[in-house]
Amino acid sequence: MISPTVSSATGAGSASRVVQTACRICAVGCGVLVDIDGTTVTRVTGDPEDPVTKGYTCSKGRAGPEFHHASDRLYTPLVRRHGRLVETGWDEALDDIAARTAALVAEHGSGSIANYVGTGGPLDPAGYAMAHGFFRSLGSSQNYSALSIDCSGKYLVPQLVSGVQMMFQPDLERTTLLLAIGVNTVVSHGHGLMMANPLVHLRNLRERGAKLIVVDPRVSETARHSDLHVALRPGTDPALLAFLVRSVLLERPDRAYLDACVDRESIQRLRTVVEPFTSGLTSEICTVPVGTLDQLRAAVLDAGRLGIETGTGTTMNRSANVTEWLVWALSAVTGSLDRAGGSTFNPGFLRPLEEALPAGRGDLGPRPRSRPDLPRIVNGEMPCAALADEIEAGEVKALFVRVGNPAMTFPDNERLRRALRLLDLLVVIDVHPTETTRLASHVLPMTDHFERADLLTGYLQARPFMRFAPATVAPSGQRRQQWWMFAELSRRLAMPLFGSARRQAELDALTTAQPLDDEIIARSMLSHARHSWEEVRASPYGMAVDPLPPGWMIPGRLPQLLDLAPTELVEQFTGFPHRFLPASDQLVMINRRTAESYNSFAIRSVHPALWIHPEDARARGLVDGDTARIATATGSCSAVVQLTERIRAGVVSLPHSMASADVNQLTSSTDIDHLNGMPILSGFPVTVSPSVDR
Repeated sequence: MISPTVSSATGAGSASRVVQTACRICAVGCGVLVDIDGTTVTRVTGDPEDPVTKGYTCSKGRAGPEFHHASDRLYTPLVRRHGRLVETGWDEALDDIAARTAALVAEHGSGSIANYVGTGGPLDPAGYAMAHGFFRSLGSSQNYSALSIDCSGKYLVPQLVSGVQMMFQPDLERTTLLLAIGVNTVVSHGHGLMMANPLVHLRNLRERGAKLIVVDPRVSETARHSDLHVALRPGTDPALLAFLVRSVLLERPDRAYLDACVDRESIQRLRTVVEPFTSGLTSEICTVPVGTLDQLRAAVLDAGRLGIETGTGTTMNRSANVTEWLVWALSAVTGSLDRAGGSTFNPGFLRPLEEALPAGRGDLGPRPRSRPDLPRIVNGEMPCAALADEIEAGEVKALFVRVGNPAMTFPDNERLRRALRLLDLLVVIDVHPTETTRLASHVLPMTDHFERADLLTGYLQARPFMRFAPATVAPSGQRRQQWWMFAELSRRLAMPLFGSARRQAELDALTTAQPLDDEIIARSMLSHARHSWEEVRASPYGMAVDPLPPGWMIPGRLPQLLDLAPTELVEQFTGFPHRFLPASDQLVMINRRTAESYNSFAIRSVHPALWIHPEDARARGLVDGDTARIATATGSCSAVVQLTERIRAGVVSLPHSMASADVNQLTSSTDIDHLNGMPILSGFPVTVSPSVDR
């Protein structure tokens, strides 16, 4: 095996060393060098020898030592007794959780046990897989995740258009035009495609002659590097895209692609839908000059194929579905879907997807009993917007929260916090205290990315990728890996590990001479992958493979020809923009990313400001540094005002998941997109006024 230690030195006290591994703060997985002094993580730097990330790290990765050694780190299991969380041992905590889970299943059925996994969940793939196997064995279908908080439309639209739930990635290396819509890649590193050193990638794109066009109501860090910035009115992206689809269909459709890949009748239906969106009407709806639209149209027509990336700026607002649909339509009419220079589909590493595409529909399971208006969309999961109702109705009696913070991130989170207090069992697995751990009956301290070894699965990459990232220090206190927690619970409840008797037998064979550990778990997860554990383990920088060229999926492996005008989406689009947009004289709240956090997974504390245009601030008697009250019919929050012309007049912005300016107090679990089951968390009207406390 290749040792992760690249250098070491022994001083007068304890040994110091540098460990080669990979960051797991976000899905990029940058190669890093971690400086260790004894048991102290002192520094994280980019690994210049890493052929993929080439020495890059972001501020979140470099802040790893601060995150790891934070004074509030969870060290020991906690259990609530007499209203207080007190320390306990692992056996006591797990015995109690298992006994209470079994009793609830016996009395109320397995459907009374729910689980939620946050953004940090997939970054711990061994824990993620072991936990899902546990709940599958338990028989619960009450599965929730952050995906139905920020991007349900990215699962619904592929399902309706192509018959499978597969997201695409822009072919960044070959495209001649990258259209970035509602995504701030420089800060977020992407959305459907996560990339290291995004600024260099975008500069390289432009240096080879390709163009970058950014569609965003604000001058984001990415927009500053664009060839064209279209600062449209929030929520009007569908009009802009319909204009582009109309232009391509009129002047330069890829007829060969359409003939081979698309249902012909749907092309005519699409023509009818987009026909009204001339440059004049689009300019009026988007409040973008006709000249800017002409520039955009010319760039798209000149490019032929184009890569498109959308982000939470589009996926969290009321027009999410129709925006994503028209992105697929524009990609199809330009012949860009699953083609070099356009957008590609990752065929996977852990499981070769060309052998069996994911199930097509995610909405076939029973709807929440308390909210029959809400469908299951993402992988058949329950929509997060239903959780408070399910608890209040007595359908959910226990909730396991894995590396997430629903008490902060869910809509109308004050209501959810009240609901969480009604649970018989609330088990929270995390690294640091959160608003959710404070309500828990049990808190289980999890290892962070320095304390455990992981497989990096490349689940948001353009190519199949796999890397084994070693641990750098031993766990402190009583912290344990998430996979270990669910393995112990499975044993207590007499269920097979990973929810599979076959997998249990494989693990038993691997542990005849040694106890279960990170490497054995990783090895077992690769048993049916494209390459073996031995090959992955012997590749210190991981394995990126190109098993199939673009075109592997469309049209040959789809269950249907592409439907470019699904009935549900056409019906939802009817009446646009009047059914979607706030009145023009209302301030509109939009979300944004920060460099210090990955959704609710914060690396260091952030004090978010309310971005507001000087004209809007002046009209409300606000100056820079004031404290403003932001309100909707649901609730209110406060934030410090920051005047900026980087945001257009009529628009304000706060990041999500920040306790000091809790924007989700403004949102509602009843203001829902009934096609994708997601709450409206961006692009909604607010009132802004001086705070009485300023």
